[in-house]
Order: sequence, then structure tokens, then C-alpha cells
Amino acid sequence: MRLSKFIMTNLEGIVTEWESFASTVLPEKQFDRDTLRDDAAQILSTIARDMETPQTASQQTKKSQGLGPTSAETHRLVRLGQGFNQVQVISEFRALRATVIRLWLNSAPETDDAATLQLIRFNEGIDQALSKSAEGFIEKIEESTDFAIAVLAHDLRNPLNAILSAAQLLQITGANDTDTKIISKMIHSGTQMSKLIDNLLDFTRTRLGQALPVNRLEIDIGPVCQRVVAELATAYPDRTIELSCSEYLRGSFDGTRIGEMLSNLIANAIQHGDPATPITVTVSLEADHMVFRLHNEGTPIPEVALPTIFDLIPLRRKEDKKPQSEFGHLGIGLFIVKKIVEAHSGMISVSSTAAAGTTFVVSLPCHESKVG
Repeated sequence: MRLSKFIMTNLEGIVTEWESFASTVLPEKQFDRDTLRDDAAQILSTIARDMETPQTASQQTKKSQGLGPTSAETHRLVRLGQGFNQVQVISEFRALRATVIRLWLNSAPETDDAATLQLIRFNEGIDQALSKSAEGFIEKIEESTDFAIAVLAHDLRNPLNAILSAAQLLQITGANDTDTKIISKMIHSGTQMSKLIDNLLDFTRTRLGQALPVNRLEIDIGPVCQRVVAELATAYPDRTIELSCSEYLRGSFDGTRIGEMLSNLIANAIQHGDPATPITVTVSLEADHMVFRLHNEGTPIPEVALPTIFDLIPLRRKEDKKPQSEFGHLGIGLFIVKKIVEAHSGMISVSSTAAAGTTFVVSLPCHESKVG
């Protein structure tokens, strides 16, 4: 019997056999068995009908690329709602394939060229349905995770701001030396947490497909840079941060975002630079572009990491057996820097050698380009 006909003729038995597998894979949760059976039957019926239709080489190629119609469009949403994880979704299709092939072979079919072709078509159908369902399922999981992170980061702001406000009030009202040191540490840690929350919110915005919002206004960049450097100098009194600004630094920028960009770059230099040498920040106007140069001495960034230093996870050598490379951290700060630069239609680059140190260069057009 042709495989497609075998599937349609024995659909109830195949689904019953497959259901017994589902009960062993998901023993801890109660699922709607009727829904599980209906989904499996629908997928197999669609594949069987497709196997009976002629297929060109072009259509076969498209199917191998995950294109074309499939019965798994809503499958991912149903499984997500039922509490499946990625492994269980993939296992479901694997079991479906194995069940059909095993029962068909047990029926002693004729194994001629036509049977081989049908078996190929069946595997193509299963692979396509699996690809579509797993891809959409993982996308939905990632969307849900990103949304949950965004909500969590947003909700953390209020209690953190309350802690910072209380600490700052205590600092103003005065205290003994011991209390002052404790309060300073509280403010420093709270400020760092606030910056991390801001970065996390910006990161989840980009992950959820939103552009990083910028509000460009005609401003003087100088006071923005001075404020950021002063804040970090206070937070890190043992580090030297030198700022050099030209007198005229006006342009159309989002001052808050520029401050965030500069703060992340300086924080990165503090983390990785030589604490015995100063961090230098130079801001100048060059050919209608605002140019920021940030330099620090210290261990250079590995050459292999430079092309991906602004990605979320910087590239590391596979042969690197160290437990944690100095530059193998989760680079959310530099990732956000890149997004801020892109939102201002600018460019960013980095050079790093043992002899010359590490230098980040950001070039931002002073005014938005007018299209049309």
C-alpha cells in the first residue's frame, strides 16, 4: 500500500500509537489529549494529501528551505499555550515520523521506486512542518521572555529610585564618617543598578523590534559630557578621567542618549583599562560632525574580538580554554552604545594594541539629514 494511502486509512491507529508516546514524554503535566490527537491527525492528513500531488524540482527545493504551505502554522501557538518546551515540540515530530514509518514497514509494503519516492515526500513534509512549528515556537518564547524582562526592568525602577532618594537625603542631612561611607556605597551601587536597568530596557526594545527612541534637540554637548564625567569620577574616586572639550559643541542630539553612550564607554574603560593610568575623553567638532574619542591604556582587546565587540556576545576563540576571557563578557553596554550611534546616523570604531592602548571613536552628524 502506498504510504500516503496507508496514513489516511490507518490515521486513527497511528494517532493512538503516537499518543502513547506523548504520555511518556509529558508525565508531569495534564494536557488536552483531544487537542493533541487532532493536531497530529491534521498534520499527517495534510502531508498525506501533499504526497499525492505532483511536485516539481523547484517545489521540492522550496520545501527543503521551509517554504510553501504547511499544516503547522497554528501548531506552535497551541503547544505554547499547553506548556510545551522546545525539546518536547521537536520530540513530538520525531515520534510522529517514527510511528508512521514503523507501522507502515510492519504492513509489508512493496518497496519499489514509487514507495521510496513517497517515503522521501513524507520526510520532506515532516521536516517542513517541524521547521515551521519549531521556528515560530522559539520566536514566541523569545518574544515572551523579552517582554517579561522589559516589564521586570521597568518595575524595578520605582523601588530603586526610592532607595537612591533615601540614601541621597541621608547624605545631605549629614552623618558620621562610617555612615557616610556606607551611604556613598549605597548611592554608587544604586547608580550602577540604574544604568544596568536602562541598558536592559533599551536592549529589550531592540529585541522586540522597536527602534531605539531618540529626541533630537539643538543643544550644547559640553555640559552633557561634563556631567557624565563628574558622576563617574564621584562613583570611582580612585580612577582618573580627563575630559577635553572644544568651546563650541552645539548640534542636534538627544542629550540623554549621548550621556548614556558616553557613560557606557567610560564604564567599559574603567572595567578593562589600567587603573594606574588616566582615561581620556576628547570631544571636538570636525566637518559638521561631533567626534568623541575615548582612550585608555591596559590589556588590549584581542584582535579576534574586535569585529564583534559591539555585538551582544563578543566572539571568543574556540580554542580559548580559560574559564572566562577578560573580554568574553555579556556586552550589553557596548551593544547599546552602537544602537545609540546608529539612531543618530553616526559611526563608531575601535582600535586596540598593547603599544597604543584602546581608543573608541564615535562620529555623529550634527544635524539630521533631510530626505526629499
